[in-house]
Formats: sequence, C-alpha cells, structure tokens
Amino acid sequence: MKNNYLILITNHTLIEKLKEESHVTFLFPIKGFSVGFPEVFTPLEIKSEGAYIFINRILDHEGIRDFKKLLATLPDHIKGIVFDDIGILQVLKEFDRPLVKILFLNHFNCNSISVNSYLEDCDSVVVSSDLTFDETEKIVKKAKKPVVLFTFGYVNIMYSRRKLITNYNEYFKKNASKVSEIANDLKQTFKVVENEYGTVVYTGSPFNGLKYRELKPVLFHMIQTLFLEDKEVLDILHAKSTLDKKYPYKYLSEHETIVRIKER
Repeated sequence: MKNNYLILITNHTLIEKLKEESHVTFLFPIKGFSVGFPEVFTPLEIKSEGAYIFINRILDHEGIRDFKKLLATLPDHIKGIVFDDIGILQVLKEFDRPLVKILFLNHFNCNSISVNSYLEDCDSVVVSSDLTFDETEKIVKKAKKPVVLFTFGYVNIMYSRRKLITNYNEYFKKNASKVSEIANDLKQTFKVVENEYGTVVYTGSPFNGLKYRELKPVLFHMIQTLFLEDKEVLDILHAKSTLDKKYPYKYLSEHETIVRIKER
C-alpha cells in the first residue's frame, strides 16, 4: 500500500507539477488566516478536488468572526481543515457541512494520552516532531484513530504575533527582507518569514522524517514545501530511500532529550 501525502502548498507552480501524482492531497495556507508563508491562497483560488485548508493564526474575537464568514463561502470541493486554534473547533461544531478536522499544535501532542483526548473531537492530529522515532511509533500504535506525521520540511519553531522584522528595521534603521535568514552566536541559522499577522521562525535545515513512512496506520505524511524547490518536492515524494545523506537533519528524532530544572 502506498503512503498518503498531505502536501502543504507554498507556491502556485507546484500545483501543476503535482496534479498527476496519486495518493497526494493538497493543503493550502489561507489568506488572512495563515502566518509564516510569503504566498497564501484565497478559497476561490483552490481548484483541487478534495483539498484541505491550513489555518495557523491564533485568532482573536474579530478573527473568529472572520473565520465564520470564511466558512460560509467555502467551496464544496474543499474536504478538510488543518488548524491550531482550539476556538476553531468550537466554530466547526456549529458548521452544518462536515469537514475533516486535523489539529496541528506544532510542539504539542507529544504523548498518546493527549493525542487520544484531542481525537475525541478531531478526526486526526499532527504528532509533534519534537520526539524520537520510537516515541512517535508508540503514539501511532496507541492512537484511537490514524494520525498525521510531519515527515519532511522546515519546522516552525516559533510564532510571534509581533512583526519582528519590521520592528528590527525600524529600530536599527535596516532594510531586512520579510523573508530572511538569521544566525545565532553558535552560527546556527534560522529562516524567518513575516506577514501582516506576525512572524514565524523556522529551522535552518529541513527536518527529514522519511523513515516515518514505515509506520502504520497513518492518515497522512505531511510534507511542508516552504523553501524547497519544486524538483526537490517531487524527488522526496518518489524517493525509495530515506535520503539521509542529502538531508541529514533529524531535529530531535535521534535521541531522547531530557530537560531538568536545577534545584535551588
């Protein structure tokens, strides 16, 4: 059986190149409701049958009102939604059209108890990439429903509702791009994207979890295509190996990480 892939689309050119791919579902960041993407989509731009929409803004009261308006105009061919604001879940309970609901909390959903708790109200959840392979495998086996695994791409490690690049430019009289790369004192690099709703900091290299494709049952293997060339995405989809030599970065998946707070 082939794996099913959920492809987070971050540019228009990729859609045409992937439309003949089987076992691929498109996921679109939505204008006005997504942060961390230079290119976003309106629902009317989404023509792909069975597509999902991606909403990762933390919404205030006005944002929830706008989300209700978005639902009222959502095309019928959109099948599901991936989101991280729990308030969206409450709104969807009042929505008379069924949508597949996938909760994506970035650095949460790290154990089977919390995963199964969310699965009582959601159709699936994205398991955190902050885990070892063995920890992820245990969650997959214990989950009440098939989960989604973040399988490849740059990881969102921080989201601020502030416009960090704009503030930096104003304070230091600089002209840094809204899509930038920064480095810390250890020479580690990070990619940064700002839009009108805030700023997202990503890892400097793509997380390679292609080994996760051997885990079953899984609803989707998510591929985050931001900062990847179109050819890279196709090569990753068709790869029979785990491409470890080309993409060695495993984030936290190689070793367990134990953090202790020093006693006073």
